[in-house]
Amino acid sequence: MIDGSADSIRVRRALPADGNQILALDRELAHFEKLTPPDEEEGRRLLAWIFDEKRLEALVAQDGGDVVGMALFYEGLGTFRAKPFLYLEDLVVSGRARSRRVGEALMAALAREVVARGALRLEWSVLDWNSRAISFYERLGARHSTEWVKYSLEGEELEKLADRG
Repeated sequence: MIDGSADSIRVRRALPADGNQILALDRELAHFEKLTPPDEEEGRRLLAWIFDEKRLEALVAQDGGDVVGMALFYEGLGTFRAKPFLYLEDLVVSGRARSRRVGEALMAALAREVVARGALRLEWSVLDWNSRAISFYERLGARHSTEWVKYSLEGEELEKLADRG
């Protein structure tokens, strides 16, 4: 079951009617991470991924009628065990709702989802300078992986590799 609560917080699956609040939280996250927030087209595409194409899943934390947090995630595949895992792409708690256990309620709901699916694990990345988030995750019992080093290709380097024959 997805629904959960911490004090007056209720966690549930996102509905299309939550779209504007999801985009507002996504823009709040971009601002916090000192990134350019999504434009209108990117916002429409994100919502289509969640509600139409089902590429992403979304949980929202609601306090009364207000969405004050969200978790965007997707299912990946653990090939050696032939089981899925959930990858948390974004966990966002509105600045006005921090320190009210909203993040904990969202993470607990995600943990229940992992267990319900019989998945291997829940995993995510966190910016190395976000000490508050790191402390939060460690309080929940999460471990920082030292065995795997994350790599990525993007921009010009990605284009150059794609052009190789």
